[in-house]
Amino acid sequence: MGSVKLALLNIKKNFRNEKELKSSFIISVVGMAINNIAFLILWYYFGKTIGELNGWKPMDIFGLYGFGTTSYGIVASLFSGMFDIPNYISSGNFDKYLLTPKNILLKVSTSKISTSAFGDLLFGVVCFIIFAFWNKLTLIQLLLSILLIIIASIIFYSFSLICMSISFYLMDGHNVSQGLYGMFLSNSLYHGGAFTGLLRVIFTFVMPSLLLGAIPVEIVKNLSISNLIMIILLTIFWFILSIMFFYKSLKKYESNNLFGFGS
Repeated sequence: MGSVKLALLNIKKNFRNEKELKSSFIISVVGMAINNIAFLILWYYFGKTIGELNGWKPMDIFGLYGFGTTSYGIVASLFSGMFDIPNYISSGNFDKYLLTPKNILLKVSTSKISTSAFGDLLFGVVCFIIFAFWNKLTLIQLLLSILLIIIASIIFYSFSLICMSISFYLMDGHNVSQGLYGMFLSNSLYHGGAFTGLLRVIFTFVMPSLLLGAIPVEIVKNLSISNLIMIILLTIFWFILSIMFFYKSLKKYESNNLFGFGS
């Protein structure tokens, strides 16, 4: 509980510091929202040109961005420090976190926030509202959607943490970590109809990009219990794996530093 309380205090402090620069904060939020709107419009008209694809309609793009961008916004805005792990390692600044008796991962993750990610969060919520109204979602579907946004956020955090933790094994792992993370994030922007057969298996189980937006949309629209159970089990798997991988990687980093081989 002490670690969680400290994390909440860190988030509150980071948010207060950013709000002190109100103009910069507003510009970052609005700028990212506008950027996302432009990208969404492009995708919408592209989908409209193609028409329905494997059960996906153009308006489903709003659901894709509603789930995907909201989950990204939650994680990137509140736990942005996690994405700086490769930089902390290469610069040697990660050592300061080894001196704290508190939860290292939680402390690193909440060490900073991203103001632009609040724009993503706002954009994602608006997209979901449009998706909900267009599809006339029932109360059960709305409650299910909230659960799926939480699930998508956990999956996004978990796989991103794995990507960043790879840097513990490389002298300069920033490019590798960011490249893998970028692939994971970019593939989450494609709707489920774009991936079939082996590709769908890969981007569901190996690199869980479809779990961020595409599969949640399909679960809500079709009320698929089997897919809901699958995504819950995969969330538990990825979360446990990411925590275990981070701390195993951390032990290697501590061992290297002990013998003078650290970065």
